Amino acid sequence: MKSKTLTPIIVMLFMISFVSANIQTVSLSPSSVDLCGDYSNYVTLSATGVTNQLNTTLTDVKAKLMIIGLADKGDKDPVNSFLKKNIKNKYFKNVIENIKKVKKIKSKPHNFVVKKFGKACSYPGTFNGGIHAIITSKSFKTAVIKTIKAGGCNCSRANFVGAYFAAYKGLKGIPQDWIKKTNPAKSILKFIA
Repeated sequence: MKSKTLTPIIVMLFMISFVSANIQTVSLSPSSVDLCGDYSNYVTLSATGVTNQLNTTLTDVKAKLMIIGLADKGDKDPVNSFLKKNIKNKYFKNVIENIKKVKKIKSKPHNFVVKKFGKACSYPGTFNGGIHAIITSKSFKTAVIKTIKAGGCNCSRANFVGAYFAAYKGLKGIPQDWIKKTNPAKSILKFIA
């Protein structure tokens, strides 16, 4: 039986075209993972805390995963549900404030919002740009296209947005012609189809 939960994770890998990579951290179990080796298809990751090189907790990363998880469970409005569930959680204080800032300028063009919060890969800008694409789009295709057109580090935002919509709408929400144009699609689809 194939799990729907794998879909957003596979889509995140799908969108980065299986570039060779390693994950190494003391907070992750296992502490080192070869994403391209013999075990790449059978890796289970768990984290108790995610930090960057400055040992700063990356609450935006955890919030992303929680929002994608809510979408995967069929929540009708994952971003607002995340807000409601965590409004009093001090750990997510900055994340909540930033989502509220994004919602205040929801009607602004996506390019403007991404430029305002930052086009670089760094947080919280990349998270905020992704949230804007999510709350202003109805489909995987429109969200990913607007994310790409906004420029900057659109890869990190597109990974989040793509994984979100794959979790929210399932595989059927991803344009089939996009899947067919991606070289590793056949090997990826056997995990989620």
